[in-house]
Amino acid sequence: MITKLPLASAFAAAALVVMPMSASAQETPTAPVPAGMAASTTVNAFPAIFGAASAFPAPGNTGFVTLSYGNPRGGISGAGGDGDLAVGYTFGSPVTGVSLTAGINVTGLAPFADSGNIFLSLSRALHVGERGATFVGVSGGNLLAWGDAAADDESYSVYVSHLTTVGGAGMELPVQFTFGYGNATTQSADGFAYVGDGFFAGAGVGLTQNLSVGFSATETAFNVGATATVPGVDGLGITAGFYDATNNVERRQFTLSVGYSF
Repeated sequence: MITKLPLASAFAAAALVVMPMSASAQETPTAPVPAGMAASTTVNAFPAIFGAASAFPAPGNTGFVTLSYGNPRGGISGAGGDGDLAVGYTFGSPVTGVSLTAGINVTGLAPFADSGNIFLSLSRALHVGERGATFVGVSGGNLLAWGDAAADDESYSVYVSHLTTVGGAGMELPVQFTFGYGNATTQSADGFAYVGDGFFAGAGVGLTQNLSVGFSATETAFNVGATATVPGVDGLGITAGFYDATNNVERRQFTLSVGYSF
């Protein structure tokens, strides 16, 4: 399939980005982007990054709901599985002004809503051109936390994301890169997984019209996953992957998320 990606509006293409289950070392939930915003039926899936923040937000006036399941809980062996529920809304345009995404993250479904927090993120376009787009973002997570989530500190991060294409004229693939720094992004590799500050990076590739693969890394852990949008159902996406895929910090976790934007 030949891909023709109009990068000036590529951030509005289909994507679903999810974050790990109750892991304070990671970033806040990111809104799924409606599949109906894709520029044409020949555009590959938006190159979603798995496990790290992206500065490309959903379009303004977009609501979203994401239901996630993780096993084991927090990556702790023997902890069993549990679910998270994130609900949020995106306001504004990052091209003409600033985009704001805000929401509530319920970090436990059994019992429901006994733990959770508020998350916020801001995005702004630095450059939008024919062959690439660069955005900058800041995020705050675990804000006004309650229940078990209150035991973790608030998290903050700043990052820059770039969108472009790779390949020749016959087969161009959309690619996204992100790089940033946060106060709760790195887990210690001593078996205790203490959370500290550090750098993170990630990349994603839109392989087909409905499938993208992505990965990310902190200074100690590697994450990898894939996102699929559901043909014929605008705004519905499914993401699956592994956090700490190599088990370097002994917190390997499988997650499965379903998100819907409206």
